[in-house]
Amino acid sequence: MRPFTQRLSPTIRNLVVAESVVFGLLIMAKPLREPAVLHLALGPGVWAGELWQPLTSLFVHFELWSFFFNMLGLWFVGATIEHVLGRRRFFLLFFGTGLAANLAVAGLMALLGRPSANPGCGDSVLALFVALGVVYGRTPVRVFGQLVLQARILTWILIGMAILSLLFQAAWPLLGGTLVAIVLGYFMAGGRTGLFAEFIAGLRGRRRGGFDVLDGGRGRGGRGFMN
Repeated sequence: MRPFTQRLSPTIRNLVVAESVVFGLLIMAKPLREPAVLHLALGPGVWAGELWQPLTSLFVHFELWSFFFNMLGLWFVGATIEHVLGRRRFFLLFFGTGLAANLAVAGLMALLGRPSANPGCGDSVLALFVALGVVYGRTPVRVFGQLVLQARILTWILIGMAILSLLFQAAWPLLGGTLVAIVLGYFMAGGRTGLFAEFIAGLRGRRRGGFDVLDGGRGRGGRGFMN
């Protein structure tokens, strides 16, 4: 693993500092917690005119474990994705998927009649890991110590954990938002084939490529073959 400071580009450092300052204020100044729940975290107030909630909720955490894992994920993968996509596309990926996921959650909460506060940037961080799987695919990634996984395997593990956790909680609005973030993260990172396509092809029992001789350079070999 690269040294800690090398994973903190200026962009990632500023995001982590902003998230940490807000979290610290909510922990130390308890009178701020209730207004934050009502007006900053995503909740039913978004349909009452508080249109800033899908954005501000990305900077609001109420639980230590949620804050810790989101910041750990942002630190682990953020600078790498920014380096590959550029700062502008990174911001679009992080905030675009987060806003879209929160809007989906708000819509499903209103549709299903299940209002609740939804703080944190977990969906944005998950979208960054989806981008990691799209960009690096089979490239080995050192996760911790001697544990090394392919980037796409790490991505699938995190996606599976997120979906299963929400299924067990029957948190349908949050599940909808997470699925939106996953799909948007995939396409915004340039995904057309690879991460999902290989998985679907595997379910169908298709061969993942090979060699064939095609008469005159044409034939029915398909895109999975090299002439």
